[in-house]
Amino acid sequence: MPTSQQEAVLKTIDGMRSKLIELTQHLIREKSVNPPGDETGPARVLADELASIGLKVREHEAAPKRVNVEGNLPGPERGLRFLFNGHMDVVPEGDLSKWTVDPFGGVVKGDNLYGRGATDMKGGLAAAAIALRGLVESKTILNGDVLFHAVADEEVDSILGTKYMIAKGLAKADMGIVAEPSVFGESIVIRQAVRGNCWLRLKTVGRAAHASNPSAGVNAILNMSRLLLAVDKIELKHTPHKILPAPTISAGTVIKGGTKTNVIPEICESEVDVRITPGITKEQVLKEFEDVIDKLGKEYPNFSATADMFAFAPPAEIPESNPGLTAARRATELVVGRPATLGAAYGTNDGVYLIHDAGVPVVPGFGPGDHQTGHAHGADENVRISDLLHFAKIYALTTMLALGYRDRR
Repeated sequence: MPTSQQEAVLKTIDGMRSKLIELTQHLIREKSVNPPGDETGPARVLADELASIGLKVREHEAAPKRVNVEGNLPGPERGLRFLFNGHMDVVPEGDLSKWTVDPFGGVVKGDNLYGRGATDMKGGLAAAAIALRGLVESKTILNGDVLFHAVADEEVDSILGTKYMIAKGLAKADMGIVAEPSVFGESIVIRQAVRGNCWLRLKTVGRAAHASNPSAGVNAILNMSRLLLAVDKIELKHTPHKILPAPTISAGTVIKGGTKTNVIPEICESEVDVRITPGITKEQVLKEFEDVIDKLGKEYPNFSATADMFAFAPPAEIPESNPGLTAARRATELVVGRPATLGAAYGTNDGVYLIHDAGVPVVPGFGPGDHQTGHAHGADENVRISDLLHFAKIYALTTMLALGYRDRR
């Protein structure tokens, strides 16, 4: 059973349901599509919200319009520090005809709130902010500090977001949570590990000619087709992980080629998304692609291609004994009546940089948003309002359990 102070926090947050919905809607309505990238709108919303709670707030502009928000809720004495991390940028809305609501309207239908970023991951940011408001308004004194990072650029390469905050020495904490979605149907899951990613750019080079005489040229797009079909068959050697999905290769996620209908294309470029598990190196991935290129070069005399890795993030995981993880499991049990299970999802996130580069053993994924019904990166992206409220409560109790606390009365 929750303690009396924990009960006070839960009751306080229950009274903030409307505020939580409005904050999530406000964040969704502030467009922050990346690319091109502009987080000034949601940054302003969150900075104002955190300041109104009583946090010490600073904004860090890594580049024009690429804003990161830092909020600090200090304890009365030097203690442990707990970090909440989440990103404000979202992917493009895609084909508008596939949406049944305005992608940036923050529409509520029943228990669902719709909009780009609802699940990935403005809902998580709103829940964390309301958790902090609940702690302050219930007069809870934590025995350590809570650090809140709302960052830019996660959907591209994090250089202007979490990586920037790490490079500036601002991501210093003892534990924490990356508030990425971690609900699977009816189950609240703690993502104990995340896969890494390798992004590769493939280029095929042909020879231009008049399209009426194709034998005079070398079609770079046809050669790219051969390359992508071969890449799609690569099976990366790996040791199966206890919770992470196996490595995957998504070939041809971006493709560019050709200049005119009646010209044989001499250049074609394509990008490939590779997700990796512990034990797989970027050198191993690149060699697999180079081996395929070498094989095709021997099979097709006019085949010429290169592979270049332009982004890499290693996989990351934390032990089950991690204090932030154990606090989150217990907090979930206190809020919903059962502890969170341990699991994983398909994606990669800023947890890998916090764990590997900053040395902060964060839970790399724990937040509102259903992987089965939330449609992250798709049309009609949504988050359940009941999950937002659950996580606001869970986040508040997690910090209490992880840092220790007392009340002001």
